[in-house]
Amino acid sequence: MRLPDHLGLLLTEEPVLDVYAYGPWRVPDGLFEEISARIDALANDPRCAGLTTDEHKLLTLPASLVTAEIFGILAFLPGGGAIKAGSWSQLPERLLHRHLVNPGPLSTRMTRWDAPGGRWRPPVDWLVEAPDRELAIGLARDCLEVLEGIEPVERRRRALLRLYEDPPRCDVNLPKMELREHWHAHADEEILAAVPELLGPVGYLEWVSAGLLAAYEHLVSVAPRDETVETHLIQLLLQGSLEHVPAELAVALGEDRYRELQARFQAERRGFKPGGWQEQTRAWLVRALVSGAADACRAWLDMAMRWVATVQGLPGDPWFPKPEWIPVGQFQTDLRRLYAPRRRVVNPLVESLAREAAAPEKAAAAVKEAPDGLVSGLVGQPEVTAALAELSQGREPVRLLLVGPDGTGKRDAAQELAKALNLPREPIWLTDNLFAGQRLSDAVAKLHADVRDCAGERLLIIEGLDGIVTDPGNGEAIAGELHRLLAVHEDLSLVALCDTGGDERIREINPVLPHRFRTARTVPFDEDGHAELFRRALRRRGARGTRHALAAAGRLLAATPPVQTLRNARLAPYLADVVVDAVRARSTGEPGAELVIGKRDIPETLDTTQNAGEPLAELRELTGLETVKQEIALLVAGTHAARLRGENGLKVSPPTRHMVFTGNPGTGKTMVARLLGRIYKKLGVLSSGHVVEASRAHLVGEYIGQTAPRTRRLVERAIGGVLFIDEAYTLTQSPLKSDYGHEAIAELVKLMEDHRDDLVVIVAGYQREMAEFLAANPGLDSRFPKQLHFPDYSDDELVAVFEQLAAADGFRLEEGAAGLLRATLRRVPRGPSFGNGRLMRNLLDVAVANQAQRVAAAARDARLNGHNGHNGSGRGKAPKEPTKKDLITLRAEDLPPLLDHPEELFGLYL
Repeated sequence: MRLPDHLGLLLTEEPVLDVYAYGPWRVPDGLFEEISARIDALANDPRCAGLTTDEHKLLTLPASLVTAEIFGILAFLPGGGAIKAGSWSQLPERLLHRHLVNPGPLSTRMTRWDAPGGRWRPPVDWLVEAPDRELAIGLARDCLEVLEGIEPVERRRRALLRLYEDPPRCDVNLPKMELREHWHAHADEEILAAVPELLGPVGYLEWVSAGLLAAYEHLVSVAPRDETVETHLIQLLLQGSLEHVPAELAVALGEDRYRELQARFQAERRGFKPGGWQEQTRAWLVRALVSGAADACRAWLDMAMRWVATVQGLPGDPWFPKPEWIPVGQFQTDLRRLYAPRRRVVNPLVESLAREAAAPEKAAAAVKEAPDGLVSGLVGQPEVTAALAELSQGREPVRLLLVGPDGTGKRDAAQELAKALNLPREPIWLTDNLFAGQRLSDAVAKLHADVRDCAGERLLIIEGLDGIVTDPGNGEAIAGELHRLLAVHEDLSLVALCDTGGDERIREINPVLPHRFRTARTVPFDEDGHAELFRRALRRRGARGTRHALAAAGRLLAATPPVQTLRNARLAPYLADVVVDAVRARSTGEPGAELVIGKRDIPETLDTTQNAGEPLAELRELTGLETVKQEIALLVAGTHAARLRGENGLKVSPPTRHMVFTGNPGTGKTMVARLLGRIYKKLGVLSSGHVVEASRAHLVGEYIGQTAPRTRRLVERAIGGVLFIDEAYTLTQSPLKSDYGHEAIAELVKLMEDHRDDLVVIVAGYQREMAEFLAANPGLDSRFPKQLHFPDYSDDELVAVFEQLAAADGFRLEEGAAGLLRATLRRVPRGPSFGNGRLMRNLLDVAVANQAQRVAAAARDARLNGHNGHNGSGRGKAPKEPTKKDLITLRAEDLPPLLDHPEELFGLYL
């Protein structure tokens, strides 16, 4: 039994305004105070001087006509007879508190409610007393303007403002009622849809009657009630203390139903008891509430209240001249009574009787010889689930090939099957890494040994079989050997796991091998699958999600782009950690109480890259690199233009975005690569925007057959983002014929083309060496159409970098220290070994260490001086404890000294 998420605010103690037609709304902190200040400013406007009244019964007299007008508007904005509830529902009392003649205490009860009729109508009400009618209409519009921001009534407020923006052509000095008629008749369909009261009392009654009948029919379908619609309407009239059936209902309900009401009214009236009807209706609403129809209950209450208010006010506007008994307050109390968090105490009988009941079941399980079939815990994988159920019941050895994306439950399926087979020994897991780079004889020997060990005894699980057999070194031979072993060892049970399309890759190497297996495919999770995974993740963390929260989480996870290994089933635990930590941080409930996650706790987006901020702004703020910034600005502009062309149906050819960064160390190449990934993520070019940083060691293997798989795995990690390969020229510089760098390049070129839609590869290094690198492979130069050169920083730019790094660490340079640093840099020779920004970081570390030694010595001297009782008389001033300013200031003496041989700076600080 759950309450809809959007009603969860009603169970809190937050400041809530609950206009039933809109729903509960948390009042932002400070908003009502801001609106009150706007009201006061308007009332004190020079245009309002002398515009007062002595006839308002609730405002301090003389009352400003503007304040009186706003009082009427606030009663009207929720709707004629509409229910307005919540702990901050007293809009006139809160916003006009200091203007009230008898301001009483403001209620903060969540169950408080009211339903004012509201006689205000555009264009003016109290302001009609102003001598200048055009000024009065302008001020009435301003009254609506100052009330901006109260979200539950904002649609109606904006609709009314549209009337003032396009007023009817009529004499503004007409009597108030005639002027209203002109304005109401001028309202268009959109305005009337938001403010149906402008239809007039009969038109509004027709609108309300349609809503009441729809709400009633929906509610009785959930909670049946032994009465006809006509009986229900008559009892509402009697509950509103009406003594006859209003003739206007002939228009609102139709003549046939109106005559039926007339014919039965007096008979129903004789036995009608308001108190009994109220209790019966309250019980009816509770039955509907626990059936999950909270919104339908609220809709009926709101329409019933409007209906009674409207018929009571006929022939005029909705009003409450007589008492009513519709159980709004009781419903609100019941809602909190049933759904508010409760303290629970475990009854000891529950545990003791459960143990007794479980004993026979445990005994029966102990004598059961084998499972009847596997009940899988997999989510959203019907093909695999069916395969597991069938194979776990069979008596033949299992040969299963699981094919699908990473993170879709292939490992879980293999583990479930291993348990269901109930073999004497635990399964053996083999991965493609165990075979990569081995000599063929060693790899085959290992495969033979593992197969002999598993035959008839345990399940053999090979993870990444497609990677093993497609290895350019030993793959084909291992595929053939595995095929022979499956034929020889008929009692071997084997489960092999492959990526999507892995069975086809195996078939290309050995067309017969896939026929030895039953193939079952996993698929990415849909919204429902992600929702179930999220529910399980919450349960493991001691939390529970509402139905709407789980659905929202499912939609969010299905729309979240994967990042490296954070994909598919691994996204749900990640989101669960984020949400549970956030809810626990602000939870004020009992320690150990069940944590309930609502829809409002689910974020709009899930940032798996953990990168906040605006990357383009960060790029602009970098010191120097003006040419690089201009080039990236052109790339961004090109992406925007391509999107516009696509939106207008023009042909768009996706460009190749791979790049070359050239420049000396410390010129910002890695930093710009990281920003570029985030920029392309925001532009929608890349799905995740993460950056994978690599060097030669990440691509090139030590033995034959290691390089291509290693390069593939690296690229797969980078899909969706940027692969940044620093010092890429080292792939082609080895003089050894047996070097595998060229193999890595060949594999990289192929993969760059395969994944060009969601991968950017950036290779970086010295300018001359990178030119040689691009010439080493015929396909390289064309794969990298954009080359950006990162120049060395000037002396002034390096000083700025130093100051920025210092400020980021909480330090600042004293006056004159920057000049000394600049003088040092002018003497240092520039060349390939110059560290640029990297050198500035190292120099800052030295300066901070020197400053720490200096301030520590000063503090020690100050303590020793105080301990010895010296006051410094006759010897100058005594040492003092370093101040806060001293602790954050880097002086000239803290910087590295000027050297006789400036080139030594590289050896000392790099």
